[in-house]
Amino acid sequence: MISPVEPWSRPAHRPTGREAAVMLVAFTGGEVLTGMDLTGAVPAAAPVGALDVRLHHWADNPGWIDGWRTGPLRALAERELPDATVLDAATSCYTIQLTVADPSDLTHLQLAWAVAAEVCRAGAVAVLDAYAHDWYPAPKVAELDPHRPFTVMREISVVAEADPVPGFGHPVHTRGMAKFGRPDLITGIAAEQVGEAAGVLNQLASRLAEGHVLAPGQQIRVGRTRTLTVEPYVPGDRVPDVGLIADGLLLAEV
Repeated sequence: MISPVEPWSRPAHRPTGREAAVMLVAFTGGEVLTGMDLTGAVPAAAPVGALDVRLHHWADNPGWIDGWRTGPLRALAERELPDATVLDAATSCYTIQLTVADPSDLTHLQLAWAVAAEVCRAGAVAVLDAYAHDWYPAPKVAELDPHRPFTVMREISVVAEADPVPGFGHPVHTRGMAKFGRPDLITGIAAEQVGEAAGVLNQLASRLAEGHVLAPGQQIRVGRTRTLTVEPYVPGDRVPDVGLIADGLLLAEV
């Protein structure tokens, strides 16, 4: 008997009216997926009707496909994949996308990864989490356990930019919070506090994934001596543009 897959819950879910979206890009040597059997791989309530899986051939749109495997994303692939050259030989890719309105659970993410695992078992070479900017070798995705617990750091990235910005510090920010229907988070910090800031963002991201909400004007106590105020993230003269995919919230020192 196949054990049912429990949904990843959001125990503190607060409705916001926002949409949550996920996009995975699986590189292949052509059409490899001839069918899908997700039996025992996703929760019963997974939003299968919102699933959009498409095959794209390099010959039809070379610039679009190459955009996923060149530039900054290529630099990430060279750090995160055992052999990034497998991307060069790929002649096609599958996009796996879902957009759901204000989800009270995270079954859309479970569904997206279950489909990616199917594509990887069928012959994909690597998968890009387009919103988190994370690469995964196909064997790692193919062996994902449907019963694994939810881990926020498996779904987002916390990025510390190398170059400080005058009057702001080193930008430290999340990528991928759109997958939960929440804004990304960014703060500026001194070099010696980057690790602490990454830990704070990870904790806050976990709370947002659970369904909590941060609102402008809200204050967050960090340790015994620091307080951060939540502000809308608006890049400008003082606040750097880190190229977030969607909107963000700035955590500013009081």
